Amino acid sequence: MLLSFQVKNNRSILDLIVPMTYAEKKAPNGYKQMELLPFLEEGEVRTIPCMAIYGANASGKSNIVKAFSALVRIIGDRYNPKTVSPNKLHPLNDITSFTVEFLKEGRRFQYVLEVDRKEIVTEKLLQNNELVFSVVNRATSFNTLATEVYPSQKLDTIFTVECLDQRRQFTTTFLTVVGKNYAGLNDSMTVAYGFITNNLEVYPDNNFSFSFGLDRLANTNTDVDRQKAFEDIVTILRKLDIDITRMEYKKDEMGKEVNAFIEGMYEVSLSNKMMTATEINSYHEDVLGNEVQFNFKEESLGTQRVACLLGIVLTALRNGNILVIDEMGNSLHPYLFAEIVRMFKDKRYNVLNAQLIFTTHNTDIMEQDMMRVSEIGIVNKTLKRGTVFKRISDFKGVRNVTNFRKQYLDGTFSGIPHSYI
Repeated sequence: MLLSFQVKNNRSILDLIVPMTYAEKKAPNGYKQMELLPFLEEGEVRTIPCMAIYGANASGKSNIVKAFSALVRIIGDRYNPKTVSPNKLHPLNDITSFTVEFLKEGRRFQYVLEVDRKEIVTEKLLQNNELVFSVVNRATSFNTLATEVYPSQKLDTIFTVECLDQRRQFTTTFLTVVGKNYAGLNDSMTVAYGFITNNLEVYPDNNFSFSFGLDRLANTNTDVDRQKAFEDIVTILRKLDIDITRMEYKKDEMGKEVNAFIEGMYEVSLSNKMMTATEINSYHEDVLGNEVQFNFKEESLGTQRVACLLGIVLTALRNGNILVIDEMGNSLHPYLFAEIVRMFKDKRYNVLNAQLIFTTHNTDIMEQDMMRVSEIGIVNKTLKRGTVFKRISDFKGVRNVTNFRKQYLDGTFSGIPHSYI
């Protein structure tokens, strides 16, 4: 479970924390019998299942998602200075930092990464407030990791050989090297690496195909797993009251000689020099009760969007992942949007403590007795402080019985544009 994410000096952000802890003083009465989860629980720690981030255009909402994405990309591969962008309006600060706190396997972790315009400056991992390792200006502290097989001197050699690039710049995190190449070296590092690379799913560009979500949910290339994943997506799609009677798909590997004419009705992808075309068809009943075939790209944009999202959403729910997505409600009817959010709040679907963080301008979910004061964040931006973040729970006198939507649109929490044309 994600506990918090802090970003310093990236794009419009100077110093911002996204807290995922349950901020209410006590649990609501009868919460164990509630259909919707007021919080997730592991041991004595309570976190929220959802975080909806609101704010005016250009306030920095998307930059929060991009910061998540930057951290995942750095750990998944290596540090490229183009991955981050220090705040241009505060040019004296050259360091960008990320701090992620999370709970995994009953242990509390904190991972810190600081970079400048050339290389990694600081990297630290703590477990239950005890240092696992640190690298500060290339000065290493690996004593906790040292074993007879891997004494500190050998770990220093691994750092020098595998973390520094050809120009001797520190560009590959030590966590990445150990997670990829020495998984048995230290369990804490293996768990932390797995959390960031596997459990954090970040989508700064909410524009992916149906087959992408299908592949994520299937998790293998076997026809059996893909068919099962496909049926699971269609089952939820039909529960959302979309008048599709059934769907089917065909996937063909067609080699490099595929002509461009298939682009119109097929989803086409290229992998391992092999062109793959996926044909997806949907079926409706006509006025006579006969089944009529449609290519899925003939469906409304909203239907296509929700179907594409479902593969991603079901993957996160089934793996207990943290799904971070920008502008999740794009092209979705407010009802469908609310139902997707509700899946992370519903005990029937969210059994592994999955979490959803999303930006949106859709305010309808504020008044559906679904989102709580801990689960709505408001973003504002000023020249002096950059992008700042507050939850509704930070405002005095606001309770869960309050109409959040009316107060938000009235400007009580700010985070709305003030235009005069």
